Amino acid sequence: MTEFDVSVILAVKNEEPFVKDAVVSILRQQGLRLEVIVVDDGSDDATHTIVSSLLEDHPNLRLLRNPKKGKCSAFNHGVAHALGRFVCIFAGDDIMPKGSLAARWNVIKDYPNDVPVVGLCKLVTLSTIKRFDGHLVPRRAGRGALSGVSPLMNSLTRDKIFPVPEDLPNEDTWMELSVTHFPDWRVIHSDIIGCQWRVHEGNSISMLSGFEDYNRRITSRIRAVPMFYERYGRELPTASRKALEGKIACEASRMRGSLFGILASDVGVIDKLRSLSIVNRHFYRVRQRLYGLLSGW
Repeated sequence: MTEFDVSVILAVKNEEPFVKDAVVSILRQQGLRLEVIVVDDGSDDATHTIVSSLLEDHPNLRLLRNPKKGKCSAFNHGVAHALGRFVCIFAGDDIMPKGSLAARWNVIKDYPNDVPVVGLCKLVTLSTIKRFDGHLVPRRAGRGALSGVSPLMNSLTRDKIFPVPEDLPNEDTWMELSVTHFPDWRVIHSDIIGCQWRVHEGNSISMLSGFEDYNRRITSRIRAVPMFYERYGRELPTASRKALEGKIACEASRMRGSLFGILASDVGVIDKLRSLSIVNRHFYRVRQRLYGLLSGW
């Protein structure tokens, strides 16, 4: 029997301005047995000291150092040490709304351990810049977010997703692909807001970045798609394989700056719009200006 209902894992690096608020917002969650594992990925500011100052008053808080380097390896290290029946990961600059974790857990806690299950929730943006603040993602009722906030994962789904390939810059695309394409997983959506997602210049990917920087970062992230296809394609349903092949072709067109290639690719309308919005500087500026209108779909 596990000691905790949920383990929340944070991978942090140089989060001095935000990390205390992030960790405390999780430690203050009530209504379940909770542990918080913070993995410091080589911070050279006061991040480690700030988290250390919380340890004495919170026996369910653990602070680890990443023995390797990189966000994905930090999450992998934390997940490997988790004791909870369910696991979710969280960012060191975001806020977990009061009562949200127990609410999310209550939705999925009664599923048996031999059923692969993930629980999805919504997020709301948090920014000092008005046009980036207060946006609900996704907007549609009854749908949880596939990226930007971690699903609650039981051991069967956790052990399929992790370890995330450590040469990827971030874990979220790999997790989204897993939740979307593995057959027979129970994906449980809710309208619970599980995260206030902070939009600021320090985000690993942010609409505050210039086109070149954003394009470079998104290209690096999307490498997860062909990697996922290579690793798991043979065990996926035909529809999933075709969907991944369409994404790979669409991304190749985006990298070439080919509007026609994106429009002709075999992906859905939303994926085409996302690719078009970052295919060149002009479209990217339009996306920045219309962030409130285009976000959340």
